[in-house]
Amino acid sequence: MVRVRLFISLLMFANANAADIGDQKTVFAFHADNAFLTERVNLEVKPYSTSVDTVQMLVDELGYKDPVLHVPLVRSFAYMQHGENICVLNKIKAPDREKNHLYSLPLSFFQTQRFYQLASMPPIDENLLNKDGQLLSVSKVIEAYSDGFIVLPEYYSFGEKIDQDLKQVSREKILRVANDIYYTRFMEMFAKGKSNFALIYPASIYLSYGDKIPVEVRSYSIAGNPSHVSGHVICPKTPQGAKHIASINAAIKRMYSKAEFIAAHTRYLPEQDRQNLKAFIKKTVRELMLGE
Repeated sequence: MVRVRLFISLLMFANANAADIGDQKTVFAFHADNAFLTERVNLEVKPYSTSVDTVQMLVDELGYKDPVLHVPLVRSFAYMQHGENICVLNKIKAPDREKNHLYSLPLSFFQTQRFYQLASMPPIDENLLNKDGQLLSVSKVIEAYSDGFIVLPEYYSFGEKIDQDLKQVSREKILRVANDIYYTRFMEMFAKGKSNFALIYPASIYLSYGDKIPVEVRSYSIAGNPSHVSGHVICPKTPQGAKHIASINAAIKRMYSKAEFIAAHTRYLPEQDRQNLKAFIKKTVRELMLGE
């Protein structure tokens, strides 16, 4: 039954406006492996989170009325490799993906993930930190704790630097959780003090707990990691995929000019972080528009 519904959904047209996807007279569907997107986009209750709110802005700009389909990322990529007109929402750029896929302009911006450690554990050894107190290597920290482990999503890119670093972590020290339940599962474990380490966005922590995290933690930035990352729409590297990216980019450019776009990012951060992210978004958008 699930396969039948998925097949039917893939044969649906997006009801886009005259300048957008619908005019291409082709089958098109948005995929996401994030349940928060698939369950909340195009509902009456909003706002919810930066990723949901920016996707909602995008589908509104495109006039896309169909559901965002909840599909595992590996399956979405398989569909794209077979030439299906599918685009995946809100993913960080990764070199291996860029070889075979097209990326949109940034749809969302986030403070880079921080490394969280339960405060009940011994502090991280100074030899594993640089002079600014940043982690030199996530994998070396995890390996330094005999009983420590980290919860990670099955298919997710944290960015090239961290992705390569995580490959050095022993398998038995990683608890892999399906992408669609990762956030909920991790937050449950985190709140109960059952997850020793975590790589997660500060905005996600704030969204769940505000200023009152239920367990004591230490958090560290990661040396060599950018201060901010962006989420993009990924489409297949085909002539039709290029047309989709062009329409999506046109919609994103319209979003950049709206105050709502900035608000979709800053409303989910502590007051002390809002101005930095706002300044970063404006600077990045200005550079992108000048580079056109």
